[in-house]
Amino acid sequence: MNTEVLASGSSISIRKLVVSDLEVIAGFEYSVSITEPHSDPKRLAGIYAESGMWLEASGAVAIVENSSERMVGTLQYYRSAPCIHGLEIGYVVHSSDDRGKGYAAQALRLLSDLLFSSKPNFFRQQLIIEVWNTASWKVAERCGFVREGVLRSCGFGAGDPADCFVYSRTLKDYSQGIASANGPG
Repeated sequence: MNTEVLASGSSISIRKLVVSDLEVIAGFEYSVSITEPHSDPKRLAGIYAESGMWLEASGAVAIVENSSERMVGTLQYYRSAPCIHGLEIGYVVHSSDDRGKGYAAQALRLLSDLLFSSKPNFFRQQLIIEVWNTASWKVAERCGFVREGVLRSCGFGAGDPADCFVYSRTLKDYSQGIASANGPG
């Protein structure tokens, strides 16, 4: 089994997905792709076979607890829009028992830094967070993302979708954090 670790933090690591992850991922429809739900394990396996879910402008990774090597969540990235030189990132910690432990913040920062260091032609990363999701705002802010504004009626769900905050982090933010005497911000 290929368990290529891409980056490690104090309690979690991020790694490329492996076939054995797919069954768990199927329970979280949009956790590895924003373009279609992946609740059908056969469809998910087909997509994985084509690309390993790791391409230049889109991909997904597993969030793995370091002590147990258990997958606790996933992150994905994809092109935010054809006219924006950036990527959008989404994340989910699968079990409510694993939430509130700092896994999402560590994983988001690890993936954000990895993408900036390996894909320098993308100058911006953004998160779209429903206005009611206070826990996710805190994750974004801990990772150096800045709230830019509100996108009205753009969230998930049936009917009129929820309003969402837009958060961003730029290549300048990343580069200045590395150069700072205070360390990455």
